[in-house]
Amino acid sequence: MKEATDLTLGLYGYDARRPTVGCRHNSGVALVNEQGAVCFAVEEERLNRIKNASTYPLLSLAMAQARCGRPSQAAIAGWPRHRYFREAQGNYRRWQKASRGATWRHFANCYLDFSIHTLGAAAMRLPSLPANLGHLHRQCIRHHHAHAATAYYCAPWKDAPTLVITLDGAGDGESGSVWLGANGKLEKLASVPHPDSIGAIYSLVTAQLGFQPNRHEGKVLGLAAHGQDVSLGEQLLKHAHVVAGIPRFDAPLLRLSYNRFAEATWQEMSASLHREDVAAGVQYFTEIMVLRMVRYWVEKTGVRHLAVAGGVFANVKLNQRIMALDEVENLYIYPNMGDGGLAAGAALAVVAARNGSLMPRFLDHVYLGPTITASEAEAALREAGLKAQRPANMAADVAALLADGKVVARAAGCMEYGPRALGNRTLFAACNDPSINQWLNQKLQRTEFMPFAPIIMEEHAKAYFPDWRPEHIAARFMTITYDASALAKKNIPAAIHVDGTARPQVLRQQDNPEVHAILSAYYARTGVPALINTSFNMHEEPIVCTAADAVRAFQLGHLDALICADYLCRL
Repeated sequence: MKEATDLTLGLYGYDARRPTVGCRHNSGVALVNEQGAVCFAVEEERLNRIKNASTYPLLSLAMAQARCGRPSQAAIAGWPRHRYFREAQGNYRRWQKASRGATWRHFANCYLDFSIHTLGAAAMRLPSLPANLGHLHRQCIRHHHAHAATAYYCAPWKDAPTLVITLDGAGDGESGSVWLGANGKLEKLASVPHPDSIGAIYSLVTAQLGFQPNRHEGKVLGLAAHGQDVSLGEQLLKHAHVVAGIPRFDAPLLRLSYNRFAEATWQEMSASLHREDVAAGVQYFTEIMVLRMVRYWVEKTGVRHLAVAGGVFANVKLNQRIMALDEVENLYIYPNMGDGGLAAGAALAVVAARNGSLMPRFLDHVYLGPTITASEAEAALREAGLKAQRPANMAADVAALLADGKVVARAAGCMEYGPRALGNRTLFAACNDPSINQWLNQKLQRTEFMPFAPIIMEEHAKAYFPDWRPEHIAARFMTITYDASALAKKNIPAAIHVDGTARPQVLRQQDNPEVHAILSAYYARTGVPALINTSFNMHEEPIVCTAADAVRAFQLGHLDALICADYLCRL
């Protein structure tokens, strides 16, 4: 096999010798060159078809090697536990002191469990690589350092200092961090300890509402728009403060943050509230706490360009609030902001360390996964007994179907990296039918509170979303909401939420010419420059990857048409 001497392998997993023992979620692989360009990235879930897969990314690793050869070095996202053991001790002591209702047996169980696993990991010298890559020099990058590296080294501001904030549930003993990026280097300014976790509180509420943490927080966000009472958020804020720029929780909130032995505390705060108001309350709490953090660090550093990563920033309404701050000039959200982005972050951090610095290189697209070839598409369609054509004018034919009210799936080109479908593994539909959220989700066996998001031609974005500006890079990746104009509410009601906002993908022609051509042809027919864009997957399944995945989901969902590579299949 060839040597890819200028490529660094980024990997988020746990132990190649025990591949079924995983990280918390979203294991994956990325390849980064010496100039800091992310050349390839994929999450294991897309290949093994297990949502948020946490097992060692052996399939992703094999695909990366087949595509690019053997890398020259490895960067592993995550510290072995013994490296942050002392911090963890302090965190557990704070929690035990706050949890007077918990017995010493409870505390000992938590503490000893962590300690035993720490000693075992240290003895085994984890993490490891598969045997064929065991010779590689490897370096471990702490969880939030990897998040920060994605935010800074992929940001669009090469010549301007960048304030970097990361926030999530927890990783390697931290739940967040603050950094200053300048001249190709990251300087750490602050660490958010694990117990003081805004993300953990949001996940707790997700669980209390009957959803699955680390998967369904978006449903809580959608539900929040239906709430009117934010008293839960006000209750939470009585127990949380931003001290020297980082969140600090008092005893009741620490009990909730660890999500152990805290049922009485939760009942006291949420008693008699409807679920919509519970969701609205935790959203209010999250927004207030994060905005306080942002204001503090912008004032302290004087830096108004903000780049963020970590699962908390998957919250698109929060991102809209940050962008609206007078103190913030612009906001960049790393497109794969959750743990799926850690592999790339580790690789970027290692390349920066080896070179002494690494100037930011804007990640201008996320079509970084495997592609579907025409031969693969033909084989999958033939195997399923489906007839398909290769249209002379794909865009015109698809626009006609969409204008006729049909739902068209597209699986073509390189798969998107990250949680958003951005045209290559997408379902398209017209935005004029507000009931589509119900009937299309029923087809896909999905339950959602959010409306479908629109994809819109950049030329028309300002008319539909007045606060949007061309320099708002975040809108290219569907990571932020905007208030909709009267024109948007009239023409694309199916893409507007009950609170009057939408989460658009603002598409430039150069970013995806094939999809832009479909939008242009649809606009020529209807006068509407936007379509619904929702991920192509069945309920609780990852977004489709291969041609076979696409054909299967197409048939199960009883959809009207499928673009698979350059084939068009109609039912």
